[in-house]
Amino acid sequence: MTTGRWIIAALVIAATGFATVQGLRPHPPPPAEVTTAPARKGAVTRTVTAAGHVQARETVKVSSNISGDLISLSVKEGDHVRRGQVLGQIDRRLGEAGVSQFRGGVASARAQVAQIEASILQDRADLGRTRKLLEEKLAPPSDLEKATTQLKVDESRFSAQKELVAQSQGQLETAQYNLSRATLTAPIEGTVLELSHKVGERIRGSDFSEDVVMLLGGLQDLEVKAEVGEHEVVGIHVGDESTVDIDAIADKQFKGHVVAVGKNAQVKNAGTDAEVTTFFVRVGLDAPPESALPGMSSAVSIATATHDNVVMVPIQAVTSREPKKKEEKAPQREGTLRTAEASAAAKPGDTGPTHSSGGKAKPVKVLFVVDKDGTAQMREVHTGIASRTDVEILDGVSEGDVIVDGPYRTLARELQDGQKVKPQAPGTKGTDAKGPPGGRS
Repeated sequence: MTTGRWIIAALVIAATGFATVQGLRPHPPPPAEVTTAPARKGAVTRTVTAAGHVQARETVKVSSNISGDLISLSVKEGDHVRRGQVLGQIDRRLGEAGVSQFRGGVASARAQVAQIEASILQDRADLGRTRKLLEEKLAPPSDLEKATTQLKVDESRFSAQKELVAQSQGQLETAQYNLSRATLTAPIEGTVLELSHKVGERIRGSDFSEDVVMLLGGLQDLEVKAEVGEHEVVGIHVGDESTVDIDAIADKQFKGHVVAVGKNAQVKNAGTDAEVTTFFVRVGLDAPPESALPGMSSAVSIATATHDNVVMVPIQAVTSREPKKKEEKAPQREGTLRTAEASAAAKPGDTGPTHSSGGKAKPVKVLFVVDKDGTAQMREVHTGIASRTDVEILDGVSEGDVIVDGPYRTLARELQDGQKVKPQAPGTKGTDAKGPPGGRS
């Protein structure tokens, strides 16, 4: 009986020890639940997005350089007008009086020209008679000098009077041109966007400041004027294809092309930590919708580059990690002691690869590829251009490889090289399954 008790006690002690040993052994981490996607070949298009507002490609301020009362308007806001169409009329009476005055000046100057011309004819006749008398010695030489001088004087007066006629004619043409400005006409074909004056109001025009009566714009040619950051604008060129989303016209996209890239920087919060530099980019709509109006908020997506038939993966699958440690070759016998001394001299905190300068290596871009055994293998990759959803992979991954693309927290922090994974259907872990807003890690 005593022997049986000892046997039972020994078995209990052995079982307890075995359980303790098993509990102290390191266990591999449980399989991580992830979502996956295959690496595939296709076209990747890099896009630049920016916000802006719709505007007419061509806008013109209609104004007048003359002052007067606005006595009529033949259009209203929203009317479509043709080039040269009469839009309104400013009181012409003061201008007409000025034209009459200068017209009288021109007539008077021309009359003076006719009088001087008659005097020249008389002077030439007198000079001829004086020469005959002088030849017959019936007149002194002084009479010839006087006749010659009088002819020269009248010829000079004739030239001066002709210049005066030209001057008066110029003043008359100026007055007539200013009078024509009293009639407001459309310089372009477009739509009346805004009326700044009403009938009966005073128009105060001058050569130094314009008093705008109305604003015209061509709604057949609309564009979006958007602000683009300095780092993105360098890749944008005139003619790049674009898509335009107008907030007021939901669920529709419109095609367009870049028509101009601004060269003048727009600097906000200059000299502060919040300084921002942007440039205006104008994207013309290929077929503007009739319901689009200047001033509407919009967003543009500009395609700056496209790479065809490249390996690409979901953009959220690329993350940053420290590079793998390089495997060291087994030391030779004669170098064993030296290696041991070098290891002992290493600082306790020195782990991971270092640069030649002594600092830690910078994180590199990696992907996690799932092999046939369900193990995630970390691979360093180099990326090319990226679209909103996909990124081009230059090396490290082949078409058909199964890539881990979520959840973001698992992919960015928790997943380790060589860890077992358990693929899940996309979206089963909520919004975290596809990574952070914006896509990029």
